Amino acid sequence: MTENKQSPIDKKIMENSFVGSLVVPIAIVLIGALVIFGVTKMISTDQSYKDLVREMQSKTFGNKWVAALELSKVISAGKIPEEDVPWLVENLESVYRNTIDTRTKDFVVVALGALRTPLSLSLLKDSISETDKNIVFHSIVAIGNIPHIETFDWSKLMEYLNNEDHALVQATVLALGTHRVVEAQAQIEALLNNEGSGIKFAAATSLIYFRSDKALPVLEEVLRLKYVPSEEAGKSPLFTVDQIAALKLNVINAAVKVEWGALLQKIGEISVNDEDVKIVSKAKEVLNLLKK
Repeated sequence: MTENKQSPIDKKIMENSFVGSLVVPIAIVLIGALVIFGVTKMISTDQSYKDLVREMQSKTFGNKWVAALELSKVISAGKIPEEDVPWLVENLESVYRNTIDTRTKDFVVVALGALRTPLSLSLLKDSISETDKNIVFHSIVAIGNIPHIETFDWSKLMEYLNNEDHALVQATVLALGTHRVVEAQAQIEALLNNEGSGIKFAAATSLIYFRSDKALPVLEEVLRLKYVPSEEAGKSPLFTVDQIAALKLNVINAAVKVEWGALLQKIGEISVNDEDVKIVSKAKEVLNLLKK
């Protein structure tokens, strides 16, 4: 499999504060990368989440997807009372199932992803089968972002491990890893040999949750990454400075989340010699935690 040209969704993975850093659970905000079509502010930010739901349900409101986008911001800001989450999920599902506009569907899924609740699984199990790649991508991200899933048919999600779209593969790998889907481990380990760096690095990060020693060489490669300016490389850099930092932080955060000491030595090395002070600081913090 050869490295594909970076798609718009690939850019979301690397630029987005939600998915961008390839971390799972993904801190899905998706706001910066999702403000598209030249929209700056089409709805007042002082609208309540209930007002925004009513806008989406309105037969006369012509930009329901903008209301869905604004709702995702409200949710991400933590402004939804816990007792209203079931009501909100029910109404968002109704909006989704009663619209044919793919943008509205897409941002409804983004909003559900921001809620991080298993109550949305009824819709997400259907939305991952949509033909629109953005909807599928954000559905997979939303599933990966739910902290605890007790019952789910992972077979449909696993089909995307063989998808031609690198962004969908990366999102899938990370979601399956976060939830430690055992039946997917062998396929994820096979992706460590993928020629696409994004997929390979996502697979290695995902395998931290399985504590798979097979991922260690690639994880070390991630932690050794250095930014090479285009004039030195003779071509566009593979990753920006911020993307490299995000990749390293995700490895470090995942290692401490599962308390995997196998990365202790490499984290120790970057705690003294990495060029990025943020990485050095985080590495030292994690090092102390893993040594305890």
